[in-house]
Amino acid sequence: MSTSLLYKAAWVFLHLIFTIVEGLLFYRSYFLRKFKDFSKSKQTKTDKNPAEYIKLHREYLEKIPQHLAVILGLEEPDFDTLSNLIYWAMACEINYISIYDHKEFLQSLQKDFRDFVQRHQTIPGHVAFLNAPEGSDGNGFKRQIKVQILSRADGKQTIGNLCRTLSQEVQRGELEVDQIDVEFVNKRLSELTGRLPDPDVAVYTGSFCCTYGFLPWQSRLTEFIPMGSQKDFQLQDFLSVLYQFARKEQRFGK
Repeated sequence: MSTSLLYKAAWVFLHLIFTIVEGLLFYRSYFLRKFKDFSKSKQTKTDKNPAEYIKLHREYLEKIPQHLAVILGLEEPDFDTLSNLIYWAMACEINYISIYDHKEFLQSLQKDFRDFVQRHQTIPGHVAFLNAPEGSDGNGFKRQIKVQILSRADGKQTIGNLCRTLSQEVQRGELEVDQIDVEFVNKRLSELTGRLPDPDVAVYTGSFCCTYGFLPWQSRLTEFIPMGSQKDFQLQDFLSVLYQFARKEQRFGK
């Protein structure tokens, strides 16, 4: 067989492979669009009363997280999605939600975000932003949730500062080295970060898992679950996260 025939055969083979791949990508895109359209049409039925819809699913969950964390990756904060997440979590009786923005966009817009959440309330209850000057304790509300905005300074930097403080206390004779254990560090970190329990589950944006420096000490037992893009995150996706968490068997290092 001549060299020219081999080249032609190779070209035809590559062209065939390219055509097959192109066709698969086309049908994948087609079915994804159809699935999203179906999800949106289904979502409109739940928008009328999301609290009741969540309550129905709540009965089938063996456990729910006490503390939910949201890790914003490379995306900027989407107020609509984050506001919905807060109210969905409150409807599911989750007590705390932390939003970690390593780029610190949300920190600079905290007042705007708080006002947005209050104006777009979708479920009755009380949302208390920690460290907010006008915050209240929410007494008298059956449903309430505490929201915490976190940045890089709350992660490794806080641990580094605590290590430096403990070292200085040991040098001054105010603390014995034998006193420093896991429970002691937990207590001291809790005093610095608002006395919230460690996150049970964290959802992260983007297509790959990256914590971006999120609370390295407090998240050692946290379950990490992808949420994709904020703009595409719907109530069904939130419930999927809860079902995934409920099925997790936490061995705590055993």
